Amino acid sequence: METAAASDPFVASLPVFARFESVADIDNYRPLPDGWALATADIVGSTKAIDAGRYKTVNMAGASVISALLNALGRRDLPFVFGGDGALVAFPGS
Repeated sequence: METAAASDPFVASLPVFARFESVADIDNYRPLPDGWALATADIVGSTKAIDAGRYKTVNMAGASVISALLNALGRRDLPFVFGGDGALVAFPGS
């Protein structure tokens, strides 16, 4: 069975960061193909919650956004960013 990543040329072209320093290397980035979209989320009240010592709750809410989108789309190979108090997932419009 072929995976979505293997059949999706964009996803297959994305580099895997082996070192954190690679995040600053512009060569590791690609423009989204036509027809792709971004889903973004920001956890409301996260600064206040973190100040109150609830950083784990904030992190779980941010990670849950990614998990929910991947589950809803039936994909595990989509590029995403987790920021602790927010998240972003890129996905094809189809």
